[in-house]
Amino acid sequence: MSVRDWLDERLLMGVKLGLENCATLLSRLGNPHLDFPSIHVAGSNGKGSACVQLSAAACANGLTTGLFTSPHLVTVEERIRIDGRPISPEAFDRLLGSVMQAARTEPECTPTYFETTFLVAMLAFSEAGVERGIIETGMGGRLDATRLVGADLCILTTVSKEHSEYLGETLVEIAAEKAAIHRPGVPLIALQHDDFHVRELIERKVGRDLFWLPWPATGSTWSGHSAVVAAAGSHLGWQASAVDCVWPGRSPGYGENWVDGVTTRLSVAHNAESLANDLAEVTSPSVVLLGMSRKADLKATLEPVVSAFSEEGMFPRAVLTEPKSGRNPAVSVNELSEMMRSMGVSQSTTIERAPERAFEMAGGEAREIDAELLVIGSVYLVGDLLEYVVERNGLELWDELMAH
Repeated sequence: MSVRDWLDERLLMGVKLGLENCATLLSRLGNPHLDFPSIHVAGSNGKGSACVQLSAAACANGLTTGLFTSPHLVTVEERIRIDGRPISPEAFDRLLGSVMQAARTEPECTPTYFETTFLVAMLAFSEAGVERGIIETGMGGRLDATRLVGADLCILTTVSKEHSEYLGETLVEIAAEKAAIHRPGVPLIALQHDDFHVRELIERKVGRDLFWLPWPATGSTWSGHSAVVAAAGSHLGWQASAVDCVWPGRSPGYGENWVDGVTTRLSVAHNAESLANDLAEVTSPSVVLLGMSRKADLKATLEPVVSAFSEEGMFPRAVLTEPKSGRNPAVSVNELSEMMRSMGVSQSTTIERAPERAFEMAGGEAREIDAELLVIGSVYLVGDLLEYVVERNGLELWDELMAH
């Protein structure tokens, strides 16, 4: 069995929260996660954006920097970046082999897909001699494998209802899971939540180590993290804290020229909070290309979409599609269409299962009515389209995946 086949088998395990697997395997691998200090970032939305901006700032301060994020858009190597560039497939396979060998050592230990990529990242960062790790949690925080890193600074972005089957039914329960990335004596910078009970919970758990940051009243969710980066840089003594960087598929302006003659905006928003935020930032009439992965409560997730569509003239047409990749299956175009119709959406709506054809179709409709194009609903949809555009335009994938 090849190492990639072994990795693919991990997908069948689904989600399994807990620290025991990775603690055992990290010990067998020589505890590479303790070879460098890390910033550990959790949150419902924006944690990846904060991480890549922190990585760019660390590099600007002359530090060899390891960046671990998930999920990936096109290829698994992009979860593991050193100074913004994904590690090579050859390096990934070699380190994955070490993880597989450690897992097969008696008594056998079976990591999940996410845990496996995290372990590969820790080996890669140790081997490269990184001086600063930027580590994004996968889910929650308390029982996420990334909780094992040696963090000297923690960051909590937003807290909203998500993954309730794993993290709890209420905002307070979810906040408790995420705030548990805090280590005693280690500062935790958090964006101030508007729910009193959430704030109270975080304050009680973190105590004197907590530093609140107000959420900016204006500006995009991307630019809103500049305050987080500045606060982190100040704490760590960095000279440069605000730097320009690119986050493939996520940062403003990325992909805007993917359709000739049409300004294209990409959004990886996939839950109610992030959908509401990104739709509120649209200022010009836009055709929407929407595709989503399976949700515990599809209707609740779609509410901000339906609300935005009610604005006269802002979203005149929509094309519905199905992401091809991802941990969870896509919501079918028929189910998505029927749900939106039942919720009162009256826009002209077209369905096309194949995301590549749906993208060209939506771009053509936007050009026809002189509108912009907004792609939204799933990180996996953006990944599908990035892969398509790279092939269509003859681009170099690793260059496109460079983060900064």
